[in-house]
Amino acid sequence: MSSLSVRFLSLPLSSSSFSSQKSRLHAATPALVPAPSLEVEAGRLEPRVEEREGYWVLKEKFREGLNPPEKVKLEKDPMKLFMENGIEELAKLSMEEIDNDKIAKNGRFMMRLKLPNGVTTSAQTRYLASVIRKYGKDGCADVTTRQNWQIRGVVLPDVPEILKGLAEVGLTSLQSGMDNVRNPVGNPLAGIDPHEIVDTRPYTNLLSQFITANSWGNPIITNLPRKWNVCVIGSHDLYEHPHINDLAYMPATKDGRFGFNLLVGGFFSPKRCEEAIPLDAWVSTDDVIPVCKAILEAFRDLGNRGNRQKTRMMWLIDELGIEGFRSEVVKRMPRKNLERASSEDLVDKQWERRDYLGVHPQKQEGLSYVGLHIPVGRVQADDMDALARLADEYGTGELRLTVEQNIIIPNVENSKLEALLKEPLLKDRFSPEPPILMKGLVACTGNQFCGQAIIETKARALKVTEEVERLVAVARPVRMHWTGCPNTCGQVQVADIGFMGCMTRDENGKVVEGADVFLGGQIGSDSHLGEVYKKSVPCKDLVPLVVDILVNHFGAVPREREEGEE
Repeated sequence: MSSLSVRFLSLPLSSSSFSSQKSRLHAATPALVPAPSLEVEAGRLEPRVEEREGYWVLKEKFREGLNPPEKVKLEKDPMKLFMENGIEELAKLSMEEIDNDKIAKNGRFMMRLKLPNGVTTSAQTRYLASVIRKYGKDGCADVTTRQNWQIRGVVLPDVPEILKGLAEVGLTSLQSGMDNVRNPVGNPLAGIDPHEIVDTRPYTNLLSQFITANSWGNPIITNLPRKWNVCVIGSHDLYEHPHINDLAYMPATKDGRFGFNLLVGGFFSPKRCEEAIPLDAWVSTDDVIPVCKAILEAFRDLGNRGNRQKTRMMWLIDELGIEGFRSEVVKRMPRKNLERASSEDLVDKQWERRDYLGVHPQKQEGLSYVGLHIPVGRVQADDMDALARLADEYGTGELRLTVEQNIIIPNVENSKLEALLKEPLLKDRFSPEPPILMKGLVACTGNQFCGQAIIETKARALKVTEEVERLVAVARPVRMHWTGCPNTCGQVQVADIGFMGCMTRDENGKVVEGADVFLGGQIGSDSHLGEVYKKSVPCKDLVPLVVDILVNHFGAVPREREEGEE
């Protein structure tokens, strides 16, 4: 089978939208001094994979000490399984014939989608609702921390038909899990924000088209050493969380040209979490895809495939040094060239991050967007149908998902706002003005559906937050994130207060569900990761601990004192 040739959509560019940004420049970032390359043996730079019949496979000489997923990929390339109709055959197997250890929960699966920039349509939403509805109590959907949908309760025999239905509404689940590039994240207010730097949708769409070869499957980058995250920054708010992505495109001009400075290597894992660092590189809009391809190929070719905890891209950067890694990227660029970073950063580092929940005017006159709070991102089939109806009736049939697990309805005519805000769904379920501590609440799936999660997260996150809100009052939102296990899908390290599931013992020595509590995560231009505040706290003891943290670190006031001062 020959390698695929992919034709991409052209990218609409407008230089006029970039010239106005120069007046917003905060302070020029000093040019980076290239770091010296580390001493690396020449043999270490030999690619560990080679192309065979259109697929990239690990060379025999590098097959010692592989982790289990790598061994599985050697037996049967997952992309080959998809591209050569292996899904049809797989769907005919019984669960007893499949090794379902931590893959399926009670014989049911999660299906993750590609939803670049979190933009979806009412038709897509209705289709997903129709899929999960048939699974009863096991069927539901989650808005994820990668601005995406996950549908739950899926049984294997239904997968081929679901894939056909996804294609009919313009969706795909291709290359959305395991050692692949995850959903490209962009500004949830792209194209409608009066203060945006650049509309990220064309770039995230191009990235998704490249990653999946326009939904046909891209074997060039499917066999990566580990998962890989990418985002494009479009606003001063940094809604996209660039510091926790393997590749982040940061808008910057250079010599009158618009483009992006690059950050690389941000990641979370059970054993290590790191923020992205500058690659000392700037690319024009023409090189957004070529540089992504070059970075992915360097990671594919040279990344470690042994200890699963040391296979994310930052480990390779550590080994080669940032300048050594940059050199490998340059080798894989079409013209073997990569410009140094620009000092003309367009992100205002003094910008105060805005709240997108509630009603806000768009750049288009007479229109507004309405941000809805989706408690811990969980929706049922009826909820999805109702959201689709609201998008059609009050907007233009579009919904926007956010990395905080919320949903935005854009393009609402101002004359329709009053009626929209009176809708029962907004009164009863998805409020534009949620309680202050609910605003920043995020939770992973938890052990209700995830085989790797240690504790239940979503219902517990809501219950703890509700109890805390009854005890203290806070003057500003406090971002609280829950994750069921050290894989930290709930991204507890970026939260003001984070909860990572664990098993511990209570005061009687009984084994119970608990959490390691993190404190101090920061997002925005002065981002940094939080650290462990207290380990192994039984879940039943979390409410008084959170109350104490809020009072001592976030200026919360006990309710009885607040009422007594009236």
